Amino acid sequence: MDKDEDTVSDVKMQDARRLAKKDSALAAIRGRSERDKKLAPSQQSPFQGNSTAKLIIPNTKVGHGYDPFALPDKQLTKALMDHVKKDPNWRKSFDRKPKRCLSYWYQVIRTPLAWLMDTHMDAYINVLRLRQRNNPNHFRSERICFLDHLFSRMWRDKYREFKSSVPDHNGLGRRLPGGSWDLYAGIVPTFCATNKTWGVDIDEIYAPVNFQNDHWIAIWISIPKRHIVVWDSIMKHISKAELDEIMEPFLTMVPYLLVECASTDEERIKYSLEPFTYERPIVGVPQCIAGDCGVYALKYMECHAFGYTSFPAAFCEKNVKQIREKMAHDIFHETPGFEGIEDETSYFNDLDTYG
Repeated sequence: MDKDEDTVSDVKMQDARRLAKKDSALAAIRGRSERDKKLAPSQQSPFQGNSTAKLIIPNTKVGHGYDPFALPDKQLTKALMDHVKKDPNWRKSFDRKPKRCLSYWYQVIRTPLAWLMDTHMDAYINVLRLRQRNNPNHFRSERICFLDHLFSRMWRDKYREFKSSVPDHNGLGRRLPGGSWDLYAGIVPTFCATNKTWGVDIDEIYAPVNFQNDHWIAIWISIPKRHIVVWDSIMKHISKAELDEIMEPFLTMVPYLLVECASTDEERIKYSLEPFTYERPIVGVPQCIAGDCGVYALKYMECHAFGYTSFPAAFCEKNVKQIREKMAHDIFHETPGFEGIEDETSYFNDLDTYG
């Protein structure tokens, strides 16, 4: 009996915590100036259409700020290796190195066919977030954001709770994953937090998705189009039925979050609780050998965010070693200390934000 009472109490405490986080996130949004809520200067004009359905004409001068497939810099690679060699485990064989040590972590990302861990994926997402913050004109739009793996991990893990919760007469009041409102408000991920609101300042979202700890895919969520594109580097690895199950939390909870967090009735009318649609393109999507899927997922997002209308020829398996080498030294030089190596538990402190 006591055990059951504790369980009920725990649920109530979790609900109270979620509501507190929601109130805090929405208060942060309300406190932002009107200037922050306006479209980016590059997107304010010209428009096509009337005031109720504005189509922004792309600015051809935006994007392609650097070459995502440039050769690795020899001096930067040497500086990285000099740093890695300070690791006491440097001379150990790969299979004998502790998985949390510096040399193991960088050896994984530099080695073709080696599976990228969550920390590798998030480390490069941090690079993209930093670049976007420092040089937004390098990307095709200022109304995009990159999310780390925690977003997809928590939303998939908590979807059952959302689905089983009972909505009110308006279809609202369900249990969203903890931290959803912070995502909506751009408060998390905390590294280079955008502080931009989904649907107000953010139209498109990029995120990696881990399938059963043996395959990475990338998703591009378009809020205006109510549609999600999945880029998959090994098409046969995930069946259509499996992909439907993977995508259901995003197709359902993204539109729900937009309605739930809308501050006015006018904004709620703008959105709908109807699920988004999705597709997995087959033609023109570079394919890889098992093990390189994480690298490909990251590069899909980077290329598309840059404004590539098709993936370049340099995006291929024969170049994967140099792609990995450059990713490694970019992480080291642009975001030093954010590899998530020494203490994996510390690295995942953000889980508390999503909990």
